[in-house]
Amino acid sequence: MTAFTLKTARVPSGLGVRWLACWLLLIFLNWYGVTLTPLARRLAGETGPPLTDEPPSAFILFGLNAGLALIVAFAWGRAEGDRGWTARAAPWVMRAVRLYLAYILFSYGWQKVFLLQMPQPDHSDLLTRFGQMNHMSLLWRTVGASPLFQFVGGALEVLPAFLLLHRRTALAGALLAVPVLSFVLLLNLSFNVFVKLGAANLLLLAVAILWPHLPNLWRALRNEPTRPLPAPTGLPGPRPLRALARLAVAGYVTCAPLLTTLDYVQKWSPRPVPHDLAGVYRVTADTRPAPDIANDCRWRTLALDAYRTSLAPLYRIEWMNCPNDPATGAGRYEGSGQTLTLTPVHGSPQRLRWTRRDSQLTLTGQENGVLFTLTLEPAPARDTRLRDDHWRLFVTPAANK
Repeated sequence: MTAFTLKTARVPSGLGVRWLACWLLLIFLNWYGVTLTPLARRLAGETGPPLTDEPPSAFILFGLNAGLALIVAFAWGRAEGDRGWTARAAPWVMRAVRLYLAYILFSYGWQKVFLLQMPQPDHSDLLTRFGQMNHMSLLWRTVGASPLFQFVGGALEVLPAFLLLHRRTALAGALLAVPVLSFVLLLNLSFNVFVKLGAANLLLLAVAILWPHLPNLWRALRNEPTRPLPAPTGLPGPRPLRALARLAVAGYVTCAPLLTTLDYVQKWSPRPVPHDLAGVYRVTADTRPAPDIANDCRWRTLALDAYRTSLAPLYRIEWMNCPNDPATGAGRYEGSGQTLTLTPVHGSPQRLRWTRRDSQLTLTGQENGVLFTLTLEPAPARDTRLRDDHWRLFVTPAANK
């Protein structure tokens, strides 16, 4: 790894190599629970169970790890003297950086290629008001609404991952990974996605791979001759064993994330529901008397998702003018025979009897101790346009209305 310079060919940056090695070690230790998280939480004044997103302690932990890696890197340099430990470790550190970054890019890229990370909006999403979504939910639904955009985004993560597997193509992989990860980090920052630090860490590693090549890239931009970088020391042992080791490592880095993603596809890929109840319905009649307008908790719209994962499909109810939390109108549903069971996020299951005549759906049941019968009709096309208006090359003026 070399420091950036415009005039000299290669200036060894031992501190950078040592810091990067310590940084990777802290990442791996964190996987096994050896972390400074308790200290970071204490410094942030956080109590109670740890949060799943990025609380202030996560940013403090990021700084603590960076500082600890720098301290260890300085101590390593003082203890090393003229023994040449850093020069011998540098090729292995860069190999570890390349393979780790490739593994993570494969993990996220395959999920997007198989359209798994951001699912397409279903009927229940159509009843989620714009103002009720946070920024991350808006981003997820935006990307999920365009399978082409998500697939291309995944391919742009998988491609540099393949290039990073080999030293000779690592420069091309880093040149592609840096702008891709910069865009991912921008999205995470702009839409408040709770993996900002993770994206920043991946971008840091991509820049570290690109760093030794920056002088030559600058010379190429100025149409000057480039200077060869020293080839790293190869793997020890006979050549067949070295080739087998490379193949095994590259196979694991490539296939392990792919097999995990394929397992997720089997478990979580959306599948059509085994009945014809799915859709968005508007209530046209309700046997319950109308209360005052400020407390009218009768149903206005019902959405039943057309797809399910290994869990029951989602539903969402839009009320007339109910003062309760709108989240209580959402949950999962199951259809069995002539029974429709709605299980809200918070609350007990509600069982309704359903019948259908042509396109009209009738539900009979009990809510808050009151018997009722609802008559519902399919919502007009304008209410389901996001799902029904598919991509086309040419858009007519009527399609934009």
